[in-house]
Amino acid sequence: MGYVVQSAIETVRELLEGAGGVRAQLELFAAQAPERALAAEGFAVRPFGLKRGLVPDEEFSAEPRIRVQVEKLANKRTLKYAPFSGTAAMLLAIEANGDRHDQVATQLNAITDAVLLVLDNHVGELGNGIYYGGGYELQMAPIDRGGRGFQQTAQVRFELAIDDEGED
Repeated sequence: MGYVVQSAIETVRELLEGAGGVRAQLELFAAQAPERALAAEGFAVRPFGLKRGLVPDEEFSAEPRIRVQVEKLANKRTLKYAPFSGTAAMLLAIEANGDRHDQVATQLNAITDAVLLVLDNHVGELGNGIYYGGGYELQMAPIDRGGRGFQQTAQVRFELAIDDEGED
């Protein structure tokens, strides 16, 4: 089922990085509220095939990041002829860090708002038999000391329906 996991992760990554994605939303926020411009300066979308949690497993990064992960995959065989027909529980782990407490909160809030707007604006088929029906769950952790200053994380969970009809 690795091809299904990778396909789900790549589809969500393309959604977040593409036209009308997170960067475009952040630029709109920056135009409306200059204090949110810092969040638009730079962030990274990093795909992860395996759930690794929110503890950074790589070198410290000064840029905010969004980790795209599949938490759970269920082949429900709703299409009997398809090798995979089911759901993927997705997790977007959003991390922000910086030297100032207020800067970290502003960054995380802006990026999280942008991610939620992107999801709200893309209900329906995302491509290649992957569908987003809307709805998500948001959990935000409190700001904590970590890295070179302060850090804060948020988790956005949602579900994709996947009907993979196999390779032709």
